[in-house]
Amino acid sequence: MPGLSVSLDEVSGRHPAARQDAPNAISDLSLQIAAGEQVAVIGPSGAGKTTLLQLVGAALKPNSGSVRVGDVNVWQLSSSVIQKLRGRFFYAPQVPPLPPRQRVVTALLAGRLPSLSLAQTLAQLIYPRDVGPAQAALESFDLADKLWHRVDRLSGGERQRVGLARGLVSPAELWLIDEPLSALDPTRARQAIQALITEAKRRGVTLIVTLHQVDVARQNFPRIIGLRDGALAFDLPSAAVTQEKLSVLYAQHEHELTELAPPAIDIAPPPEPAKIVHCR
Repeated sequence: MPGLSVSLDEVSGRHPAARQDAPNAISDLSLQIAAGEQVAVIGPSGAGKTTLLQLVGAALKPNSGSVRVGDVNVWQLSSSVIQKLRGRFFYAPQVPPLPPRQRVVTALLAGRLPSLSLAQTLAQLIYPRDVGPAQAALESFDLADKLWHRVDRLSGGERQRVGLARGLVSPAELWLIDEPLSALDPTRARQAIQALITEAKRRGVTLIVTLHQVDVARQNFPRIIGLRDGALAFDLPSAAVTQEKLSVLYAQHEHELTELAPPAIDIAPPPEPAKIVHCR
């Protein structure tokens, strides 16, 4: 199934948690992304990267301007049609919303729910069937042995990778991935990005990823969009994103560009305390 194109025309919007009198997080932004493209979005903290994904994913209504996904103007549709359209998107926030007591296989197969009937959905939640796609998705992130584990027995990095693996299971045509590497060490980070890009290319899915890791963006994505203060700073092929352009983009935020954070340590959670059995 081909991906969905995205077109923003002079779009402005603010973060949903912001006050009504707060300035827009995105201001008069115009942008076109073709179906099947893989794009990285970079910029300093507060640049509007997360708000951009929410505007594209119809999770946030713009204050002005138009958002087109595929061949439709999103906010001219009825609420029921918008809800159906959202079923064609996969949005992965930085902290995946995985129920802690749920098993990994169930959390993954939830990514397929938009394409299932009510009866199929209930059956899938009670007893997961056809677990092959879930197993294959986990293998792409080196988590094949976690299929039947409970989510709350995973480390932070493992939960983040499970959240990304849901995209590989879902039938979505547009993947919106927000800061996917925050809990991953460099090796896992490279593996996760490559898994997303490889599968997006194979399926023709449109992939938009926000990243703090500028080098990861430059090394893996053919196109990079730079945001600053909610405005478009540049939209270039990765080879044209020079150090000079990055210095301007991150001016007064140089620490985000130059400081190397220590690798994230993927620490497993402590074991559950042993149950005490009283004998009479």
